[in-house]
Formats: sequence, structure tokens, C-alpha cells
Amino acid sequence: MTSPTRLSMVQSIYDARALKYDSEEGFHPKQAADYLRWMNITPGLKILDLACGTGAITIPAARVIGPSGKVIGVDISADSLATARLKAERENLNIKFIRHDIAALHEVEELEGDFDLITCASAFILLQDSTAVMKGWARLLKSEGRVIFDVPASGSMIVGYVLNIVGNKLKIPLPFNQATLRSLEAVKQLLAEAGFEASGCFTTESYGDTVLVAENTDEMFEGIVSRKEWFGGAYAGFNAPTVKEVAKEMFSVEMKKLADEDGKIKEQLKFNMAVGRKA
Repeated sequence: MTSPTRLSMVQSIYDARALKYDSEEGFHPKQAADYLRWMNITPGLKILDLACGTGAITIPAARVIGPSGKVIGVDISADSLATARLKAERENLNIKFIRHDIAALHEVEELEGDFDLITCASAFILLQDSTAVMKGWARLLKSEGRVIFDVPASGSMIVGYVLNIVGNKLKIPLPFNQATLRSLEAVKQLLAEAGFEASGCFTTESYGDTVLVAENTDEMFEGIVSRKEWFGGAYAGFNAPTVKEVAKEMFSVEMKKLADEDGKIKEQLKFNMAVGRKA
């Protein structure tokens, strides 16, 4: 199970974000719409949406599956679930929301092993022992049931990826891990180890391209570790007086390794999509 310190950090980050999550700019609305297309859902299915947040996937999925199906959303953020419940109530949708750690679903009595589909959007990097977690999710699926989740692909979310590398070297606690599963082959291997057939995996098209300038690494570092918005708490450990300057220098070194001869770092926001079928 995720340690309480790590889990409470995740909860606080997403509680702080909950009220404005649905109005934020960024890739999440497009990604949620894509998930619904990839899920290929039909009326009557039983769906478990993990890290469901404010219901970006849970709510529209419930519209499709109708009264003959069932949708359950699980999230650790009480504030996010409060928003999701209100949205479901407005549409009179029959969705059960459960506040719990998605890495410890064996503790939830309401969850039985007969789901057709498990989804986890934009949250898999929050898990620690991902293979063990996946094996637990597999036990909740019917035979031939599917799981779909995403992780950032190589060349995506570069600032967070490099901060993860630096944080790991300096033993700074972080709620997520962007330094693994950067390749599609690694995703397929994880699924196979957890007992899934993984031929449906793919890498998405880019949700947006960015060019970073390597000589601006100090500004990048300060900009993200000093922000007081939702993910500021995630990088709070970098602000400790004893590590900040060391971490900034390490961040600069790692970023410059990724730059081309013109000092540019080209970033594409792509995701490796894990699409597994229970073997």
C-alpha cells in the first residue's frame, strides 16, 4: 500500500486543485474525450474508473452504459469526489464514488471481481509498486476484461521528468515517478508481468509541442518549485535551503544533456497507452 506520507501528499495536491480542475486549460479535456473513444463502451458494461477525479471519464461513461450497467469511481481526493458527485446528481446518473487509495483496492469490500473495464487516466505515475498494483487490478476484472491507463512517453513532460531524476538522486520525496515506463516496450512488459495480453498498446499523437531553451533552466526550475498552485506541494522538497542550489545545478546539467546543438529541447506531449486484456 502507498505510504501515508506519500498518500497524504497526493490527496492534498488534488484537493487543492479540485474546484478549478474542470476549468483548467491544458490537455486533460481532450485526453478524457480520447479515453472514451478508446474504451469502446456499450450499454450494460461494468466500469471501474480509478483516480476518477471530478468525473471527466466517469460521468460520460455512465451516460453511455445506461441503467443496465454500472460505473464506480475511486479517488483519494475528497474534494474532487464532492465535485464529481454533484455533477452525477445533476444528471441523475447512478454512479458510486468511493474515496480510497487506488493501490489498495483489496481493502474495499464493495469491489467485486467482475468488471468489464478498468481505467486510470493521468494517475499511473503516482503508483509505486506498479506490477503488484496491476496484479490487484487484474483480480477485479472478468475473464477477457480490459485495463486502460497512460504514462508520459519519452520526450514528454520533460521538466517533470528531469526533476524526478534529480529528486531520486537527492532522495527528495515525490508523489509520482516520471522516470520509468517512458517506452512503449516497458509498458507492454509491465502488462505482461501482471498477466495481461498487451498487443493493443500504442503511443498517442502529440497534444501539444513545446520548445524549451536550455540556457533558461534556472528560470524553469524556480518557476515550478516556487509555484504555490496545486503542484507546488509536490516539489516542496526542492526548496529546502540545504538542497535547493545543488538541485538547481543538477537540473541544469540534466536538461542540457537533452538539448540539440542550438541549445533547444523539443518536447511533444505524447502518452504511452497501456491497453491490456486479462489473459
